[in-house]
Amino acid sequence: RATGNGTVADFLARRALDVYRPPMQQEGRGTGGANEAGCRWLSLLSSIRALQMELKRREPGRAIGLSGNPSAPESAIVVSELRLGRRLPPSYREFLAFSDGWAHFFNGASLLGTGEIGRTASLEVTHERLLARGRLLPFGADRSGASLFAFDTSVRLADGELGVVAWVGGLGIDCRCFTSLLATVLQLCRAELSTVKAADPPAPTATTPRGWLDVG
Repeated sequence: RATGNGTVADFLARRALDVYRPPMQQEGRGTGGANEAGCRWLSLLSSIRALQMELKRREPGRAIGLSGNPSAPESAIVVSELRLGRRLPPSYREFLAFSDGWAHFFNGASLLGTGEIGRTASLEVTHERLLARGRLLPFGADRSGASLFAFDTSVRLADGELGVVAWVGGLGIDCRCFTSLLATVLQLCRAELSTVKAADPPAPTATTPRGWLDVG
């Protein structure tokens, strides 16, 4: 008998696995392309974290989350998909299995975990207006209303990915998928770090001490 929330979640996950798992995963096989894509988003995430650490070192007061939450179990991911009524993109599923959300990921925006993704109750009014189209599934937001990341659920690509629509400080960005968004965030972090470095005071130049010339 199911006596706890965890048990119920596991039961629902087992009942839904055949529906929500792709055929290759059901058969216990993987593909080189899927592994390659997984390595790419993880590599991008690692590069972003390295740049964020440098920005945090230079500006300790900056709100930057340098690490994500513990990983989400498969049952939590599947229950989240049942709540949403759709399967999450493969890249974001892999991210959740690595980190169930990431606070202050970029520009104040947090990546939402299994318990928060798709929920609009905590979003700002600015975000609600952007999501009024109905086809957008929010997976990242900040509390000030300046940044929002959302999946475009109107079209699913052949590899199962969903396009991403992002607003970062008033700038609208369209990306092919979650991995492409990470690549864009990496470029923005590099540009920001370059700007910060350019504002550094010039380093003092070494001067050769002047002395007397002994001519004999």
